Amino acid sequence: MAQTTVQNSNAIRFGSGKLEIGTSIGSLVNIGAIRNAVFKEEWEDVEVKSDNAGIVKVGIKEHVAYIECDMMEVNLENLNTIRGDLDSYATVAGTPVSVTDEVHSLEGTDFTRLDYRNGDGTEVSSIVVTDASDNPAVRNTDYVIAVDSEGYTCIARISDSTIITDGEGIKVDYSYTPISAATLTSGGKTSISDRVVRITNTDENDKNFRITLYKATVNEGQNIEFPADDGDDPAMPHLKMKGILDVSRTAGDQLYEIYDEQGV
Repeated sequence: MAQTTVQNSNAIRFGSGKLEIGTSIGSLVNIGAIRNAVFKEEWEDVEVKSDNAGIVKVGIKEHVAYIECDMMEVNLENLNTIRGDLDSYATVAGTPVSVTDEVHSLEGTDFTRLDYRNGDGTEVSSIVVTDASDNPAVRNTDYVIAVDSEGYTCIARISDSTIITDGEGIKVDYSYTPISAATLTSGGKTSISDRVVRITNTDENDKNFRITLYKATVNEGQNIEFPADDGDDPAMPHLKMKGILDVSRTAGDQLYEIYDEQGV
């Protein structure tokens, strides 16, 4: 026998979420595949003992929140971000690779990514650009080069170019150097920088339910278990981020935000 009815079916939550961590909301990094994501809030009660009325509860202290999960992707660059500059991250350059006649179409003055990037996110080298008829184009006269936020070299047409016409296909030669290895070293540093942590669940209607910790740090050391070769599960390091009050924010909005488009 039913005791009640569903009050708001949109408020029933299904599915996991996308976990992002960064130095600010504008620089969040997707941590990738995870399992067992949990948000948890804790505090200590502040109690005062009276002489004639027992214990009087007057408030709370040590108000904190946690987001934790098991990470299925052991990405050293992401671990370096997560661990708040506690470690030193570096990459090892591989062998340069030459690219010839990579074709792109330049529309207006919009930037277009080249297909390959340097492993360290710097501009690729030895760039040579020609139009579809193999006429050479000149940098800063016919086209410009920039590097985007993900380290890809991008090219855009200059509007008054006499070589590259709007919408024309171009050919680009260049050389890029991939990463052959990455290293994460630790030990000797004692301070951990704050991070913003956000987990977002998106439903089939593209509506979001998300939780953001404003000021969090990693709350435990690494623990990478190596499963059996014939096992079904990968190594999944546990991640626990602890959020504390950001006193630079307004009281009542210092620990976390829950944002809901699904249940309204």
